[in-house]
Amino acid sequence: MKHGRMNLNLATYNIHKGFSQFNRRMMIHELRDRLRLLSADIIFLQEVQGHHGRNAARFEDWPDEPQYEFLADQVWEEFAYGRNAVYDHGHHGNAILSRYPIVRAENQDVSTHRLERRGLLSACISRCTSAGGATRSAR
Repeated sequence: MKHGRMNLNLATYNIHKGFSQFNRRMMIHELRDRLRLLSADIIFLQEVQGHHGRNAARFEDWPDEPQYEFLADQVWEEFAYGRNAVYDHGHHGNAILSRYPIVRAENQDVSTHRLERRGLLSACISRCTSAGGATRSAR
């Protein structure tokens, strides 16, 4: 730490609902490994499936938990999910994975038309410094 500053490593990734380009193959397990290699403190994810009944039935190794929980497992203790698109067999949206406590999160609908739902997930994240245990928040 230099002059009271702490480095914060951020990443953003569109996971395309856990599939390769053109939905050719399910690759959520590979994505988890790749995200861990980034060593990010906070990761902002797009196109994350909170639930998808058809894919869960179709793929033997589909995670039991929502994708954001599966990806966060044992690395990012905190996560927030913003549901944007809801359909008969499930839903998807944005997620934030964090090594630091998420104090609050809010998902705002920013859709421009009803056929394609869009959302903006924001969060207040608290992080303690080593100097006196003071808390800093980022939004």
